[in-house]
Amino acid sequence: MNTRQSTAKALVVAIIAAAASTSHAATINKTLCVSVANKTMSDGQSITFWGFTETCATANVGQVPGPPVEIGIGDTLNLTLSIPMGMPMTTPFEMMTNYPGHTIHLHGADVPQGEDGVPEFGARTDGDTYTWTPTTVMGGSYMYHCHQHTVKHLEMGMYGPMIVRPRNAAGTGFLNQLTPSATTAYNVEQTYLFSSVDPNYHASTAVGDSTVFADYNPVYFLINGNEGKGIATPATTLTTSPNQKVALRLIGLHSVSGTFSIRDSAGNKKPFTVYVQDGRQYPTPETVETLDVGPGQRFDVIFSTPGTTGAWYPQMEFKRLRDGSVYATAYGRVGF
Repeated sequence: MNTRQSTAKALVVAIIAAAASTSHAATINKTLCVSVANKTMSDGQSITFWGFTETCATANVGQVPGPPVEIGIGDTLNLTLSIPMGMPMTTPFEMMTNYPGHTIHLHGADVPQGEDGVPEFGARTDGDTYTWTPTTVMGGSYMYHCHQHTVKHLEMGMYGPMIVRPRNAAGTGFLNQLTPSATTAYNVEQTYLFSSVDPNYHASTAVGDSTVFADYNPVYFLINGNEGKGIATPATTLTTSPNQKVALRLIGLHSVSGTFSIRDSAGNKKPFTVYVQDGRQYPTPETVETLDVGPGQRFDVIFSTPGTTGAWYPQMEFKRLRDGSVYATAYGRVGF
């Protein structure tokens, strides 16, 4: 088979895979509300967040991060933000009087302006439904967050992961692949959502965004809402077997810089391969030992676990925007 024939065959296979992933599209209806969430940090300080939740009839059940939203390529998502009628102008609904309430922004999704959740461009802040149908090139990790006074509301915990997956040929479930391409296959997966908290900015009575972002000085650095301050106390864990392919979905909702790596218990870096950035597959995967992840960015990566008993520690160095010095490192654990 010559090169032209090989290319043509690969194209046909890709088209068939793409068609299979969309031929059984579903409609996904999901409703989220906003509620208070209280977390006690490692130093004993209690922090009040505003988190999204699917439990809309109960107070103080907000989640940080919010519940994951998972849809298939070609599916239609109808994501509804429900805000009570006669919404009180108190937390978690207080905001500047010109734009009270909240929205949902599907970060990275290609949607019309009316589905984008940006109040400055006409989005409602008293509840709405946001609709999106991702195409075959949009497999990967995204996020949703409130776009009402964005910096303040991200600080308050109003964010969550959104994952777009390829469906199997029967449409009965999702493939263990990042995209319709079989080259992105994996055995197990986990989401790493990065965020940060400045207690002073967080507790400020100011309802708008700071005019000087250099005032933002975070103290807590989170993976999936947990601190993970050392390898003995990881923020999140994943149990695997030897020689498995592990997919990590890296979602940046921290308001600082950061560098991600995977290391063994002695601190030695381990290689991993980046397949998808910001919901688009790389033409050629890149194998690296470190990866800079900025606010708003998403990366989908795969690495292989060791062949013998042990654990590796995916970790994020959170860094100052001004000079790149390290605030702190948050750790996860993948092992068996």
